[in-house]
Amino acid sequence: MPTAGEARAARLWALVAGCADGETVSPAHVCQAAVAAVEVDGAAVSVATRPDRRQRAHATDAVAAFLEEQQFTLGEGPGIEAGALGGQVLVADVSSPAVASRWPVFAPVATAAGVRAMFAFPLQVGAIRLGTLTMYRVRPGPLTAEQVADAVTLCRTAVAVMLTAGWTSPDGAASDQGVWPLGGPGEGRIEVYQATGMVAVQLGVGLQDAFAALRARAFTDGVPLAGLARQVVDRRLRFHPDDLPEG
Repeated sequence: MPTAGEARAARLWALVAGCADGETVSPAHVCQAAVAAVEVDGAAVSVATRPDRRQRAHATDAVAAFLEEQQFTLGEGPGIEAGALGGQVLVADVSSPAVASRWPVFAPVATAAGVRAMFAFPLQVGAIRLGTLTMYRVRPGPLTAEQVADAVTLCRTAVAVMLTAGWTSPDGAASDQGVWPLGGPGEGRIEVYQATGMVAVQLGVGLQDAFAALRARAFTDGVPLAGLARQVVDRRLRFHPDDLPEG
């Protein structure tokens, strides 16, 4: 008999797959599942292209996209904190004085956009932070314990999909709508993490830069990230300083 955690993971994976409806799983489907499961009004997934840079992978609506853009522009907000600190940032009332003091520029912008609550969760594996899942509501109020647990599980599902597959768009180019093939969550994660550590040693950099190099190479070569990681772990591929992404 499955545990409660396994049952939750299976339920949410089925929801993500249902959102995909036979298509390749993308950040869009994770966001759509989050809106349904966590009962929020919108969601966005952003990925860390480098330790100090993020790119929106998908937003369910114009407000979610606007919130992501404003956070990155202003340098403050729940998604920024979740990505930087690696913890959940749950804000039940964006318009409260405490939040206005915490984010003096972003909080009024979010409130003016009609947003009253925001919830951000890191997408990470081990010490590697891949990005964030940020959700909003137009009414104030906290998430329930069940909703938080669903959000955390959806983050794990997103990470598993991201690490299992390549980082390409349907036309093969880098895009705001990057997609990943549908596959069972969990496959390939350990090898990607091992490979990231090996690349960090080979390049003499931190894990975030090593992961950026690994993902950039997978995109350039047009291969799934997990497959490239397997080559590194098997010592069939070694990275050199010129493999570091520029910028």
